[in-house]
Amino acid sequence: MNDAFALTFAPTTWRHRCAAALLAAVIGASVWPVHASNSSTDGETAPAQALTAPDDAPIPAVPDLSALRTALTEFHCAELEVAVGKDQRIAISGLTAGDTDPDSLALLAQDFLTGQRAAVEIERVSPALCEPLTLIGPFRASNAGSAASLSIRFKEAAGTSFVDGQDLMFDIVAPDFPAHLQVDYFTSDGDVIHLLPNPLEISGRVESGAVRRLGERGAGGRFWSVGPPYGHELIVVVASPAPLFAAPRPEAEAVASYLPALKQALDSAAPATVATARFLKTRAP
Repeated sequence: MNDAFALTFAPTTWRHRCAAALLAAVIGASVWPVHASNSSTDGETAPAQALTAPDDAPIPAVPDLSALRTALTEFHCAELEVAVGKDQRIAISGLTAGDTDPDSLALLAQDFLTGQRAAVEIERVSPALCEPLTLIGPFRASNAGSAASLSIRFKEAAGTSFVDGQDLMFDIVAPDFPAHLQVDYFTSDGDVIHLLPNPLEISGRVESGAVRRLGERGAGGRFWSVGPPYGHELIVVVASPAPLFAAPRPEAEAVASYLPALKQALDSAAPATVATARFLKTRAP
């Protein structure tokens, strides 16, 4: 069993925003009706008219969301999801490292949702994570339009934080062609760890549609555990017909040194190359 390569770097400070909620109680006054009767010529009283409650607002039909999802991929520095609630209302949520504005997203959604305004809830992460996402933006867009797309799968539910000391393990589903994977972990404090290839797994080749698991203890490959600094971090995967780099990169290096090399490699990559990315959040025990 090899030693764990901890994702541990210098501490950083994160600001936490808290919102206070004010509960307002509205007490409605009871109104007692006064009945007035008008006598008709035959001495009978006209019946009172019953008040009927207005019908409930109709539940809107669920529109086709494929065009909206495609439009959201244009926000290169964000990871956005569209969901339909139990009341059939549309909600956009996710994370952004850029200047994505909730109001702009709501207005964009109106172009695709007839008679509806989507609820938008996004969380901002370090702007430093925007640059790698911008570089792979065109390749993410190509991947989103693929029938069998490259993807990253965690066993943890979406939004679950990785706790200090927890193993970082996840699956990569290959695209619909034999590919070489370049898997990078961008930290919140400006470093990048190359998860694949690595000194114990020098080949990132996968068959079409295959599943490659990274970080599993006892499997003979490299494994990692979460460490400080904590916060939102980023995994980027590029799948290309040939290895992205002719020679292995250092297992860990500064993002400022790596991004120019990544840009050069992507500029000369084959047209079939695709990419994907996932944010994850780490925290103290």
